[in-house]
Amino acid sequence: MSDSAALFVQLIEVGAAQQVLKYLFISFLTLAIADTLHCLPLEVSLIWSAKWNMGKVLFLLSRYLVFFDVIVSLSYNFAPNLSVVQCERLFAAGSSLTVVGVTVAEAILFLRVYALGGRGRIWGASLGALYLAIHSAVFAALIKFIISIECAYHSSNVDAPSPLPSLFACLPVKGENKMLSIVFILILISELVILGLTFWLCLTDHKESKSPLVATFSRDGLFYFLLLSAVSCGNIICNLAAPTAYIYLLTIPQRVLHSVLSTRMVLHIRSVGGGVYDASGEIPLTTFDRSRSEPIRFAVKVQKEEITDWGKSQATAY
Repeated sequence: MSDSAALFVQLIEVGAAQQVLKYLFISFLTLAIADTLHCLPLEVSLIWSAKWNMGKVLFLLSRYLVFFDVIVSLSYNFAPNLSVVQCERLFAAGSSLTVVGVTVAEAILFLRVYALGGRGRIWGASLGALYLAIHSAVFAALIKFIISIECAYHSSNVDAPSPLPSLFACLPVKGENKMLSIVFILILISELVILGLTFWLCLTDHKESKSPLVATFSRDGLFYFLLLSAVSCGNIICNLAAPTAYIYLLTIPQRVLHSVLSTRMVLHIRSVGGGVYDASGEIPLTTFDRSRSEPIRFAVKVQKEEITDWGKSQATAY
């Protein structure tokens, strides 16, 4: 087989792989839309009518930024006649937005651990410092990765578009994928740390608790973090070992799953907590205290519900 024929076969294979990625990304965009519509009634009653606070802002960002992120990522797969410069810029924007979205979703997970621990300013400051340290390193590795990206048919003298724009308009073929792996390794470390802290709090502070809210924290924490950790591991493997066309196979799935799972967790917690709100209502999550049992204190007193082991109020941003 001649070199030109071999190149043509290779291009067809890459184009077929890109089609698979397009359909995969569209399916996860559909999942995000379906989940948003499914949760919309709860979201309207538990989030939209609540006061503005950190939890509400993080929820809305995590819920709705995902659509913008996925559309930007899809644009460099579907848009015809992209130049190499346009391709690289769109890919950089999509990669950055994806990591920003995951970071926002993880902020919700850290907030959840803070609420579960309920240990005051020192506990909150420690978690905040841990979050900033991990995610600062995440963005440092991401920047190095983005700088290293080169798309197909890139050279110092020629800005050549894709030869098969109907199959793939943009194909990153060169970059420091180790840097991207470091991004997902750090995200995995963040998830494992949160999971470890959750287990530790449940085994120490809430070992004897029968509170449905504590059960929701524990059950959601275990399921969500195991799933997200598995996807992070898959991303690391793809970045290091997959063929060029499949290196970014799980980036959009991870982004969508972070959005879906983190926002569902907030809705579950607020639903179990009572879930009766008016235009200014919210549930402040509080400190757990084994020695006391008090009702949840609502920002607007429309309902009271006794929950075992629910202690003195120390509001967080849920």
